[in-house]
Amino acid sequence: PMLRSASVLDAAGGSSSITKVHGSSHFEPFFVPREAALSEPRSRDVLQQLGVHLFHRSPGHGVAFLVAVGVVRDYPVEINNFLIRVGADPLRFGEFLGEEFPIAQTLRLEFLNSLPLLGTGVVSALQVTLHEIALPADLLKADRLLRGIAHFWWRQHEEEVAERKQEGRAVELPSAGACGELSGLALQRGLLGTDALHRL
Repeated sequence: PMLRSASVLDAAGGSSSITKVHGSSHFEPFFVPREAALSEPRSRDVLQQLGVHLFHRSPGHGVAFLVAVGVVRDYPVEINNFLIRVGADPLRFGEFLGEEFPIAQTLRLEFLNSLPLLGTGVVSALQVTLHEIALPADLLKADRLLRGIAHFWWRQHEEEVAERKQEGRAVELPSAGACGELSGLALQRGLLGTDALHRL
């Protein structure tokens, strides 16, 4: 099919790509780092506290402020690590990661991709995920997070199995699940794919 891509700047300051396939548009967000307005901010601690306070009131504005004043670089992994390190409110963090706009999606995918889900089961995977964030009360936001957990859980297990087969190692993995919980490859064998895991 004929593909055409155009980059656009969203309202939150991130970028996205609109790819057209046979006349229909498919929205694909991606992340373009921005330079801070202040290269060497004075009163960094004060600005950091102000940014975290703003994040708790309005997460998107808080992240934008923290990047603009140079407290954190505009890279998903650094933003997530910073928010975890400074003890951002887990509920506000979870709600923000569950949003649908591009920067929230980018941070959500980076956060979930960084989680050690290999060998876990349904309960233990949720425990790992919800160690730093809280599940939003909004069902759509919660569903975006849960679908992402299922996706990265499945991908981590597929990649590990492929790597072990390539190296001629045993495919079995040690369980990291809760006591008595079906987990790891034993759980994967009983499922048809990520959608089945997501429904659990």
